[in-house]
Amino acid sequence: MHAAAGDPPKVSVIIPTFNRAGMVQQAIASVLAQTYTDFECIVVDDGSPDDTQASLQPLVAAGRIRYVRQANAGLSAARNHGIRVARGAYITFLDDDDLYEPEKLAQQAAYLDTHPEAMLVHCWFTKFSEEQPDLGLRKPDWFQGWLYPAILSYWRMLMATPCLMLRREVFDVVGSFDESLRAAEDLDMWRRIARHYAFHMVPESLVRIRQQAVSMSSDKTRAAGHFRIMLDKAFTDDPQLSPITRRQALAAMYTSVAQNLLGEGGLQEIRVARQHLRTAIGLQPLAPGAWLTLAASLLPRRLRSVLAGAVRRLRFRRQP
Repeated sequence: MHAAAGDPPKVSVIIPTFNRAGMVQQAIASVLAQTYTDFECIVVDDGSPDDTQASLQPLVAAGRIRYVRQANAGLSAARNHGIRVARGAYITFLDDDDLYEPEKLAQQAAYLDTHPEAMLVHCWFTKFSEEQPDLGLRKPDWFQGWLYPAILSYWRMLMATPCLMLRREVFDVVGSFDESLRAAEDLDMWRRIARHYAFHMVPESLVRIRQQAVSMSSDKTRAAGHFRIMLDKAFTDDPQLSPITRRQALAAMYTSVAQNLLGEGGLQEIRVARQHLRTAIGLQPLAPGAWLTLAASLLPRRLRSVLAGAVRRLRFRRQP
C-alpha cells in the first residue's frame, strides 16, 4: 500500500484470487509497479486450497498489500468483499491472471479527477499468452456515452473488467455484483451501470488480458445459457423494454455465441452453433448476420478455421 498511514487512498485495487499462488504474484507485481502511488492493493482470497495465503505473507508484512480471506463463494462474492473493505474513492479490479501496464492507475485516476461528470472510465487492452506476448489490441470503443438499452444488443467486442475504474458511489446506486450468476456477472453489472451513467474511455492499452492455453470450447458451448439468464434478468428488471428490443438482444447474443463457436471446428460445436442461429433467425428472420453465419457453418472445417483466423488477425492487428 502506497497511501500514507492513516489516510484513505484515492484508489483501491481489488484482486480476487483462487488457487493461483504463482500467477497472482505477477498480477500484484504489476500493481506495485504503477507510476501512480496513492492506492491500496486488496487481495481477496476466495478460499484457495493452495499456498496462496502463505506465499503472500511477506507482502502483507511489508505493508505492500491488504489480504482478506473468505470461504469459497465465487468471483462475484470476492469482488463484493473487496468493495466492502475498500477505502478508496475510486475502485478498480484486476483478475489474478491479468496485468496492468505501469500507467494504468495514473491515467484513469487523472481522467476522473479532471472529469467530475464521469462516474467511470475504461480503456483499451492487449491480449497475451505464455507463448505470445502480443495477441493483438482490443479497442472496445463502442462503450462511450449513454448506451442503454442498446448495450443489451451489443456483443461484438466486450469490455474487460480490469479495464474499468469507477467512483465508489456507483455501487451505492446500482448495487454489487450479482453472486447468483455463475457467469456474465460483469455484463450484468455494465448494463445496470448503463441505465444510470454514461461511459468514458482513455484510448490507450493500459491492461494485459491473459489468454489461457486450455481450450475454452466447452465454455463457449454453454455461454448462451449463461447469457440468456443475464438477459432474462435484464428484461425482468426493466419491464418497459419493448418486445422488439428484447428480440434484438436475444438474436444478437445467439448469433455472437454461434460466431465464436465456428472457429472451434468440432462437430459438437457446429451443431450448437447452428441451433443458436436457428433460434436467432426465429427471433429476427431478417437479420443478415445470422443467415451469413449459418452459411459459413456449412463450409469445410479447414476453410472455416482459415477464415476465422484471418478475421481475427484483421480485427486485432497491432496498429502502427
